[in-house]
Amino acid sequence: MKRFKFVFDIDSISGLQMLVLVEQVLSKLFSPVEFFLQGTKIDVKKLEKEILKKKSWPSGLVSGGYGLRFGLLPAMGYCFLVLEELEGHDNAELQEELGPILGVQGFIQAWASDIDYDFWQNATDPLEFECAGRSLFGLPMKSNGLPPPLDQMEIDTSGNPGRNVLRQGYIEAIGSTMWLGSLFWERVGVDKRSCVSLLESQGVKVYEGVKFFKVVTSDKIFSDDSTMEEQHALRQILFGL
Repeated sequence: MKRFKFVFDIDSISGLQMLVLVEQVLSKLFSPVEFFLQGTKIDVKKLEKEILKKKSWPSGLVSGGYGLRFGLLPAMGYCFLVLEELEGHDNAELQEELGPILGVQGFIQAWASDIDYDFWQNATDPLEFECAGRSLFGLPMKSNGLPPPLDQMEIDTSGNPGRNVLRQGYIEAIGSTMWLGSLFWERVGVDKRSCVSLLESQGVKVYEGVKFFKVVTSDKIFSDDSTMEEQHALRQILFGL
C-alpha cells in the first residue's frame, strides 16, 4: 500500500481550503465523493464545521479507500496532507490528478512511499518490534535522552535510507517519485540547477513544470533496502547529506 505526503508553508492553505482541493482530486477518480469518519458517513457541512473548530482534520477520515489527514506543525513552519491507501488503487491515475494540490502557492514538497516500509524505517520503540515479532538483533540503539525514570534505549534510525527527519520549514525525506516546489530549494538551502544536473547524471528523470519539479528515480516504490544505494544518493544530492 502507498502513501502520498505533501508539505506546504504553514500560512499557505487552511484545512477547509485543502478539503475543497482533495474533493476536487478525488472527484476525478470516483463519484460521488463521500466522507466517512471513524467508519460512519459524515455530511460535508458537518465535516467543515469540525475542521473550522480545530483547523486540522479529525482523525479517522476516509474517502474512496483513502485515509486522509491534514495537520499543522506551526513550530516547524509547515502544514501537511497525507493520502494513504487503504485498498489497492491505480496510483498512476491518482498522480495524474494531483495538479490542484501540487499547484498550491506555498507548496514545498511531496513524495510517495510504501506505508509498511516507511513505518519500520522510522520506528524507534523496541516494543513495536517485539509486538510485531520482528527481531531487534543488529539494530543500532541509542538513549532517548530523557532524564530518569523516563530514560530508555530506543532504535537509532539516523542511518536508515528511508528515514524521515523533521527540519525547520521542510521534511528530510525521499521517495522514488517526488515533487519539489520552488520553496523546497530555498528552505533546504541547495542550488536547484546543480541538484537537477546531479540527479540527471545519476539516471534520475527530472521533469520541470511551471510550479514544481517532478523527480522520478524508479516507477517502483521504495519498499526495502535493495534500493539503499539509490535512496542514499537521492538524500545526498537533495539534502547535502
